[in-house]
Amino acid sequence: MTLRTRHRHTALRQLLCLPLLTPLTAAAVSLGQIDNFSDGTLQGWQMGKVLVTNNHLSNIAAGGPAGMNDNYLQVISHQNETTSGNKITFFNKQQWAGNYTAGGITTISMDLKNFTSSAPLNIRLAINGGHTDSASNFIGGLFATTASVTLTSGGAWTHAVFSLAPGDLVPVSGNGGTTGNDVNATLANVLQLRLLNSPNPAWAGSLVSATLGVDNITAVPLPPAAMLFATGLIGLGGAATCRRRMGDQRSGNTQSGRG
Repeated sequence: MTLRTRHRHTALRQLLCLPLLTPLTAAAVSLGQIDNFSDGTLQGWQMGKVLVTNNHLSNIAAGGPAGMNDNYLQVISHQNETTSGNKITFFNKQQWAGNYTAGGITTISMDLKNFTSSAPLNIRLAINGGHTDSASNFIGGLFATTASVTLTSGGAWTHAVFSLAPGDLVPVSGNGGTTGNDVNATLANVLQLRLLNSPNPAWAGSLVSATLGVDNITAVPLPPAAMLFATGLIGLGGAATCRRRMGDQRSGNTQSGRG
């Protein structure tokens, strides 16, 4: 092998090592992202059809958990409606879609308030994800949190934290029967994140006439120490391997040059 060929191999090894020295980035959902509705929009949240969304979701310019001038998302349902809009069930397919597992997102937190004068609400999360394999088998599906946050009628703003750990999610049915069958596949390919009011884990939610306030929906990572341990050791280990290989190659080039 000539000296020029060795230099080319060294450059190739350096290029291959670069991904180990730089952080991974998610295509959509990412750590620390937050929907605080300060831009005056719905930030991609919807109830389905545009007309239903416009009639039941609103960006309110003041009265959020931070008080005056704090925007929040208002969700209204009327249980006597015969079509969509009769449940506190709304979802996002945009910035909240992606690989939660690769992103280290195990928790979603938010601020909630039940503006309803009578009915308490039980808010929980649900996710849809997965894929069809080469044998046309559906893998993934629908899952909802086992735990919910109970909001008393006319109560104050409440900070809610929902765990997305596999053990805290259970399969549910909906969307033509796509019951969840692999929680890890869904977490690795979330297509939709939704919030709903239901006393039990579900996908569609319960009929209710209510008004809900939502703010500061945030993607929360693993605890900082655990996250640093997981990513730091991988990064340092990969970098050390690359440095060792490149050092061996430089040593070989020097010896060859001297010879």
